[in-house]
Amino acid sequence: MPSRPTEAFARPTSTFAPPTNGYAPAGGYASAAPASAPPASAPPYGTGYPGTGPQGPGHSGPGYGLPGGGYPGSGGPTSAVPFGSGPPGGGLPPVRGDRRPRPFGLIGLVLAIVLLIVVIVQGIFLVNVSGDLDDAQAAQAKAETASAKDREDMSNLTKRVQSLEERTEGTLNSTAVAKKVLPSVFSVRAGQATGTAFAFATAPGGGTLLITNYHVVDSLVSSGGKNATITRNSETYPVTIDRTDKDRDLAVLRTKAKFTPLKPSEEEVEPGDPVIVVGAPLGLTDTVTTGVVSAIRDDVEGLATRVIQFDAAINPGNSGGPVINAEGEVVGIAQAKIIAEGADGLGLAIPIGEACKGLISC
Repeated sequence: MPSRPTEAFARPTSTFAPPTNGYAPAGGYASAAPASAPPASAPPYGTGYPGTGPQGPGHSGPGYGLPGGGYPGSGGPTSAVPFGSGPPGGGLPPVRGDRRPRPFGLIGLVLAIVLLIVVIVQGIFLVNVSGDLDDAQAAQAKAETASAKDREDMSNLTKRVQSLEERTEGTLNSTAVAKKVLPSVFSVRAGQATGTAFAFATAPGGGTLLITNYHVVDSLVSSGGKNATITRNSETYPVTIDRTDKDRDLAVLRTKAKFTPLKPSEEEVEPGDPVIVVGAPLGLTDTVTTGVVSAIRDDVEGLATRVIQFDAAINPGNSGGPVINAEGEVVGIAQAKIIAEGADGLGLAIPIGEACKGLISC
């Protein structure tokens, strides 16, 4: 607010009556009128800065130095005028609020643009994801179709294999069978006699049990001996005679060496079944001959058991060797060759089931 000039006029010495509208100072005012008017060169006594206003109550002249006309009262309008303001057309202009533009409009625009970009990006992403999903579903359908075709092909292949197995069942693959059984077949020497033996079971406490004919070890047992040897591929292993069955022409040998036992057949052979005979005729180890079962006989003179007659060639030294079926299982123990004038191909074998009747556990 502009200050009241002190040089242009002097404060009246007389006092005024207290105003009736509650603006009197704490000490009150005198009731006398001013002694003289303010100098002519000064603004009218009581005129406010920068304009003039109505005189205040209790004054003989215009308002006393208040902008806009001094104290409101009986000398002017009856309504009160706020301090520092004047009537329209006079006094200081009203104070207005700050009209600077606020930044919220710009921020909202930026947020809207960002939101639009996010929506566009999400739309593109969803389109790509939808395309990838379609591709994945198509690939899965293709894989399922291929898998179904593969299963069908596999099923057809399985059926063909089963058909071939049925057609070739019982057909002897002598090479495969010989390769499987040869490591378990040995030449045996007991005193002056020779023959063949084969691994048949694992010995209690370790080692291997082998089977041969009793007549191969007869001379050694008769002389009180029990020690013999088995040979294969120029390797010799000591054996002892563990038990014998003279009536069925069977003997069991034991060795501390470990060999793979051959598996006995659970089914009896029939005439026409193919067989392979492995032995050491005349000491010639790993000799393999093949043939078929000719007959099953119960009435061979001098034998207390049933015998298998076959036509595979055997010779002295084959006694005690295994007779093998097409599955590589032992069906019999070669025993002898029937020697008759002008006859050939008459071999005999003891069924493997006879050896399992108390002599050895099968």
